Amino acid sequence: MSAPTIVPVPEKMQKFYGKGRMLHPSLIMVSELVEAIPLGKITTIDVLAKKMASQYGADVSCPMRTGNHLKALSKSPDVSSIPFWRVVRTNGMMVKLANYAQWASVLEQEGFQLLFTKNDQVKIRIPEEAMFYFD
Repeated sequence: MSAPTIVPVPEKMQKFYGKGRMLHPSLIMVSELVEAIPLGKITTIDVLAKKMASQYGADVSCPMRTGNHLKALSKSPDVSSIPFWRVVRTNGMMVKLANYAQWASVLEQEGFQLLFTKNDQVKIRIPEEAMFYFD
């Protein structure tokens, strides 16, 4: 597994994030934070990425690498011990992961309301009290 690195924000991403330093998080970093999300709570990739960036003194954390690590966790042998399904996109849409429908069902069992788009994607209704923010 690769170690986290900090690089300049790529030029093509500067229109979204500005100039500065971008963290390329490791799978272990993502895994450790995701494991901290308690039952009944949900967070977003953005909240997760901001926490990792602040831990390493970067301005931003790469959202694509963060999302790719979530996908890797969904295929891990320890799949049921790391609650990656509790991380959604900022707009509440579920990340398309391995066994997508199964993880949507798990979120529903955990008490979240599922909303379906016309494209059969799943959006999670997230009450403010259910949002999880890292300290």
